[in-house]
Amino acid sequence: MTLPWLSEALRVSGLPPPESFPRDLASDALLALPVTPVGLRGLTSERVRQWLAQRGRDQEIAYRSMYGCMVAFAGKGILFFDKNEPPDVQRFTLAHELGHFVLDHLQPRRRALDFFGEDIRDVLDQKRSATREESLAAALNGVPIGVQVHLMDRSESGAVATGRVARAEQRADRLALEWLAPTKLAREVLKDGPAEEGEARLERFFGLPAVEAQSYARALRREEGRPRFSIASLLGDEQG
Repeated sequence: MTLPWLSEALRVSGLPPPESFPRDLASDALLALPVTPVGLRGLTSERVRQWLAQRGRDQEIAYRSMYGCMVAFAGKGILFFDKNEPPDVQRFTLAHELGHFVLDHLQPRRRALDFFGEDIRDVLDQKRSATREESLAAALNGVPIGVQVHLMDRSESGAVATGRVARAEQRADRLALEWLAPTKLAREVLKDGPAEEGEARLERFFGLPAVEAQSYARALRREEGRPRFSIASLLGDEQG
């Protein structure tokens, strides 16, 4: 059973089911969502800042090297990824940042419009300042106002430092994996051969980075051995 929050994110994204693998998520996203994928070589926050400044948007970002970056404002998103990385890392980075766009920008924006009505659109689009009451209500309802920046850091080991602790990161990872390797098919691929080669099969078939294929395989196996009902599944807090 798909988790409720995941089903809702898939619906809101409007992305069609993949027709082939590894999936060309960038092309699908361009058709369904107001996002622009941007590949830069040797991605750093300074390169992102320069790219934005050249297009008339000044945005300060603490300097660091990174795998990816999402900048979202006014219902639109720019998804940066490092073109120097292998294709599998680029693919997952793009999917992860797209997950943040849907979960942390698009869905809260829609909730704000539903809650406040059209009067809040100019606040969300930074055309006017929020009133004190609007700011308080937005904070209480988890609605971001203004430009959002999310950085996909490099860990000290060089691995993709995605969600291992923070709930938002876990959910961006999970949504990314569902787009790239839908659960039902991933389970079939995982079982289609020797168990010890399952992670490698996920990696090859779906074009996933090794570390993500391994964590996904562990999550899918946990689900297989878990009772259908649990408090975690009810609350939607499972990683798998």
